[in-house]
Amino acid sequence: MEINLNPVDEFNGMDKHEFEKDLSEFYRLILIKNFAEDRVVQAVTVFVARNLGQKFVESPATDLNTLYKDMSNRISLVFILSTGSDPMGAFLRFAKEMGMTNKLQSISLGQGQGPVAEKLINAAVKSGEWVFLQNCHLAASWMLAMEELVKKLADPITPVHQDYRLFLSSMPAKSFPVSVLQNSVKVTNEPPKGLKANTKRAFGEIQVSFFEENLLASDWRKIVFGICFFHAIIQERKKFGSLGWNIKYEFNDSDRESALLNFQMFCSEGYIPWDALIYITSEITYGGRVTDSWDQRCLRTILKRFFSPETLTPGYKYSSSGIYFAPDHETLKEYREYIDSLPMIDDPEIFGMHQNANITFQIQETSYLITTILDVQPRVSSSGSGKSNDDVVYELADSILGKLVDKLDLEKAPQALFHQDSMGRVNSLTTVLQQEVDRYNKLLLIIKSSLSNLKKAIKGFVVMNEQLEKMYSSFLNNQVPGMWSNASYPSLKTLGSWVKDLVLRCDFIQGWIVNGSCISYWLPGIFFPQGFLTGTLQVHARKYDLPIDELSFEFHVTKLNRDQSQYHELLKSLEYGQQLEEDKQIEVPNDGLLVHGLFMDAFRWDNENMKCTESNLGEMNPPLPMLHMEPKRNFVHNPQHYISPLYRTAARAGTLSTTGHSTNFVVSINLPSDEDQDHWIRKGAALICQQTD
Repeated sequence: MEINLNPVDEFNGMDKHEFEKDLSEFYRLILIKNFAEDRVVQAVTVFVARNLGQKFVESPATDLNTLYKDMSNRISLVFILSTGSDPMGAFLRFAKEMGMTNKLQSISLGQGQGPVAEKLINAAVKSGEWVFLQNCHLAASWMLAMEELVKKLADPITPVHQDYRLFLSSMPAKSFPVSVLQNSVKVTNEPPKGLKANTKRAFGEIQVSFFEENLLASDWRKIVFGICFFHAIIQERKKFGSLGWNIKYEFNDSDRESALLNFQMFCSEGYIPWDALIYITSEITYGGRVTDSWDQRCLRTILKRFFSPETLTPGYKYSSSGIYFAPDHETLKEYREYIDSLPMIDDPEIFGMHQNANITFQIQETSYLITTILDVQPRVSSSGSGKSNDDVVYELADSILGKLVDKLDLEKAPQALFHQDSMGRVNSLTTVLQQEVDRYNKLLLIIKSSLSNLKKAIKGFVVMNEQLEKMYSSFLNNQVPGMWSNASYPSLKTLGSWVKDLVLRCDFIQGWIVNGSCISYWLPGIFFPQGFLTGTLQVHARKYDLPIDELSFEFHVTKLNRDQSQYHELLKSLEYGQQLEEDKQIEVPNDGLLVHGLFMDAFRWDNENMKCTESNLGEMNPPLPMLHMEPKRNFVHNPQHYISPLYRTAARAGTLSTTGHSTNFVVSINLPSDEDQDHWIRKGAALICQQTD
């Protein structure tokens, strides 16, 4: 990949020479972080290369021949595994090259295998054999014994055969002995990255007879290629974060091998039973790993593009660019040559995604880099005339305390809000409001008491315990303290943005209390939006005496837009009882409610044609106009509409509830579109309640 050595070129109209002259390299990084976050990793790479050397940004070649030279009969080699990687194949080939195939002992560790491994090592030390202990992380209870054994063999006094070598493999695990790591050669074994590398690896393992000798001939070869390419696609989608999958699933090579073997078994008579194969592949072979229902929908949609009868039609392409397709070749060698010709860098188009997906990926990489740096940053008190850390944290605590209300008071609500119907029932939305007030008051109490204790701890009046220490560090790193987030609604915001958001939420709830109802409800401002939606359905069910389990929402997008922060400022400028002019023009629906404040992820709304459309380049989360949520009995979605999930945060993943949905999921919303469902599903298009920052 070619690195842009001058990230400043991204800033149009800026004089490059003036930029480099007036700012040091580190200050340029800060500027890039603030104005082009997606370019930070690229800029940091250049910074490190210039200041430390090119070797610090390039992965060294780590073939086993080189690593073997650093080993000895007392120094072992540790393969640090990552998901999807397996060094065993390369190791066996190396052993064959070294003529050690017949003098190699290998064992996969697990329950009860520790003593067996110990016997192998003791025998190999005398006979000069190689020992490979795989998956050490699975034998945590034996690690202490292994540590003692390795220490003993490292002692020069202990007799050890000159040809003896010990190889270990393990996932990162706390149980793995530190002393063994310190006194061994370590290498990280990463799975291949990119569609080309992933597909190349798959075809490197396929046997010629399996690929070329089949009754289905050309169809067989195309479908085998399609399965391998599908496997590469679903692996690589993980790099796009929540746009790719809500949950990062650990698909591995065994899934691909199972899919190919099933295909071979079902097609042994020269006939392709598509329905059975598609079901087994999507629901069992791969779908068995997928726990989120929206990810299951995505998996089925992606599979259609690479594993269906349409893929066998002449001239079929996997994407509109025409670069990726199953070639009509006859030999495995020709297929491998075609794979070698594929681009090194994957365009989001092959995944069915917009160019913005790459920006999302790069921003996530930046976020991970910055978070890692902050985590290892030592807490050092400043010297000189600048403020100390204690001063900074104390002032920040004071500032937050000054912005928050003491509590939300339901006693200020009008009596009409608690009016009971003929059956003695209070309006369901009033019950929702009471629950929201309780939740926010509990959160406010935790925040205020912890801030008060932190200020006292800084002054030395109380002991700075572990919780306050973590809170102190969070403030310095502009992060929301764990004790707050544990009692709060889901949010990915930094501390400053989170406090602003909380102030807006409290003001919204306070406005709901004072006014008794809202013309339009700010859905993201509700602590538990799922309860609010249920309350709305309950109101409709009571109004028309309908069974609530037969009700669901039909959503109508209006042409009205509302930014809650701007709306809040306008309300503050009015005297009590006055109404904004724009509110007077809004017609409140007879059934259902108006809601606002949602954002679109991976697509946008065309207000002119009143339909979903492609995102603008660089516009990550455009707002969705105000929605009318209308309860309907036994409502059936229009097949021309895209059924978009709504999530509370951009992370999308959450704990699975008994319904099979993530707790981060709120509701599915029907949106009109000219494109079919599959188009938006592949893009990972969804609605979110709040932007990350």
